[in-house]
Amino acid sequence: MDVCSAFNKCGGCQTLGTNYQLQLETKEKTVLQLFEQNNITVEKYDGITPSPDIYHYRNKMEYSFGNEYKDGPLNIGLKGRKRLIDVYYGPDCMIAPQDFNTIVSCSREFFLSENLTFRNFLRHQGYLRHLSVRQGTHTHELLVHLSTDKDYEKDHIVDRWAQLLTGLKLEGTIKGILHSRSDTRSNMFAVENTRTLYGQDLFHDKIGDLSFKISTGSFFQTNTRAAEKLYGIVLDKMEECTIAYDLYSGTGTISLLLSKKAKKVYSIEIVPQAVIAAKQNALDNNIQNVEFICSDVKDAVENIKEKPQYVVLDPPRAGLHPDVIRFLQRKKFQNIIYVSCNPQSLVQNLKDLNELYQVKTLNIVDMFPHTEHVETVVLMSRL
Repeated sequence: MDVCSAFNKCGGCQTLGTNYQLQLETKEKTVLQLFEQNNITVEKYDGITPSPDIYHYRNKMEYSFGNEYKDGPLNIGLKGRKRLIDVYYGPDCMIAPQDFNTIVSCSREFFLSENLTFRNFLRHQGYLRHLSVRQGTHTHELLVHLSTDKDYEKDHIVDRWAQLLTGLKLEGTIKGILHSRSDTRSNMFAVENTRTLYGQDLFHDKIGDLSFKISTGSFFQTNTRAAEKLYGIVLDKMEECTIAYDLYSGTGTISLLLSKKAKKVYSIEIVPQAVIAAKQNALDNNIQNVEFICSDVKDAVENIKEKPQYVVLDPPRAGLHPDVIRFLQRKKFQNIIYVSCNPQSLVQNLKDLNELYQVKTLNIVDMFPHTEHVETVVLMSRL
C-alpha cells in the first residue's frame, strides 16, 4: 500500500497502510457494534458508502509551524501522533492535493531561508503560527492563508513569500493569499487583522448543481465528492413535503439541498457570520424557498407556526446538547434525519430519544479514508 514519508509520525492519518476495503469493513463493524451494545434497533441498515476518492481527497488543510525534534529546523506540517509538540510533514502526503504539497514545500524553504521562528505557544514566543490551504474540488481554485505573530516589521518578508507563491506551477489556480497578524496566546488559527496579499479573500466550489463562496472560516465538508454522496443519502431519506427544518444549518448547504424536496425550509443557525454566508449562497443559487433565522434552535422553533414533516440535525462532534434533547422529546417531530460525524455521541443521543422515536434506517459514509473517522446518517420516525 502507498504510504508517505511522514506516515506513523504525523497525526493526519492512522490507517494509510491498510487495505481500503478492510478500512471500510472495520468502520462498519465499529458502528454496528456500537448500536448493538447500546440496544439501538435499526429497521433497515443500508450499508457503508466508500469515498469516491481515497487519496488526495481533502479540500482543506490547516498546518502548524514547528520542528520535528528539539532544536531542529523549521517545519510546516501536522502535530505528531505521539508528541503533540512535534510537527511532521511529508512532501508526498497522500491525503492532501498535490498543489498543497507544493505550496507547503515552497513555503518551508522560503521561511527557512529567511530565518523566521515558529510560534512556541508554551513560551508565547516566535513569529510563524499556522498556514491554511483550501481548494475547490470542482473549480480547482485555491485560497492560502498565513497566520503570524503581530510583528509589522516582517510584513515585507511575507509579501515576498506571497509573490513567490503566485509564480508556482500548480494544477489549480491561486485565487487569494491572505495574511493575519495576532498576539493571542491561543493555539487556534487566528484570523484577526487580516490583509489580502493577492487576489481575493474567498474561492468557489460546488456541491452537485449548487455553487458556494468559501472563505477561510467557512464550514465546508472536507471531502467534497464524499459530501455529495452524504447529502444525496439525506435527500433520499426525505419524501417531498411542505415544511422542513434544518436545525444546525451553518452556511446553508443542507438547507439549500432540502429546498429541492420541501416547499419551505426553515434554516436555523446561531452564528451570525454563517447566516450571512447562507443567505448569500441562497441568493447566488436563486433559491427563494429557504428562510434563514439567526437564533438558538429552541427559541427559533417556538416562533415558527408551521410544523415540519422533516427535521434535519447535523450537530458538532459532541452531539446534541441536553437542552436540545429535551426540546426534541417535547416537540415530538414526525421525522428526524440525524447526520453525525461521531458515532459515539450519536448513539448516546439515540438512547435518549428511543422512547419516542424508532430508527428506521442507518447509513454509514466514509468521508475520511485512512483515518478512524466516519459519518453516519439516521432516519428516525415518531412511534
